[in-house]
Amino acid sequence: MSYWKNYWNNIAASSSSFKQVQRDAINTAQMEEICAHISQTINLKKSDALLDVCCGNGLISSELAKKCKSVVAVDFSETLIKAAKKYHQQNNIEYFIEDALTLSKSVDKKCDKIVLYFSFQYFNFNEGTKVIGELKKRLKPGGVIFIGDVPNSSCFWSYYNTLAKRLFYFKQWLFKQPKMGKFWSEKEILTIAKKNGLKAEMHTQPKHLPHAHYRFDVIFTED
Repeated sequence: MSYWKNYWNNIAASSSSFKQVQRDAINTAQMEEICAHISQTINLKKSDALLDVCCGNGLISSELAKKCKSVVAVDFSETLIKAAKKYHQQNNIEYFIEDALTLSKSVDKKCDKIVLYFSFQYFNFNEGTKVIGELKKRLKPGGVIFIGDVPNSSCFWSYYNTLAKRLFYFKQWLFKQPKMGKFWSEKEILTIAKKNGLKAEMHTQPKHLPHAHYRFDVIFTED
């Protein structure tokens, strides 16, 4: 994980909130659509306590906070958390520097809904299994874990669909500099759910979302 921590701390040095979380190809309207999609999918309510894991600089946390009672938002990048507190602080948000693999007592409170968006690709299978286990510990009975924007392994070459993209991929592979992280299969997700005593439902993203052509969402609930 040290590779990714260094990677995100370096990216976070940008002055642009979108570039800090590698969303520079997305505009404000699209970000609002993403947040609306998350809120609708998990049926976020004004009475809900929300945990946002791998929150980055709080772009999504701050939008979802407008629709629920409280948000605890965590990320392992100190630089991103500093940016979140500076630019995306609200009265009902608490930001903490935390690693999703080893969440501490600062995020021990049970939540109604848990969101991890655009970040599951940065874990391998064993790490992903552990992360879901950590999230389950923080979930209230009847709650929902939403893992969003997950790269789909069946769409791997649909994403790397040009010569330039394929050369970029092989360069990453050759120099061990994975900027896209892991592409996940449905079978792997279902196995992780089973290992953690959860049910998993894969959801196709609405076509208007910017990454719908090669990413999917997952809803985990108690088995």
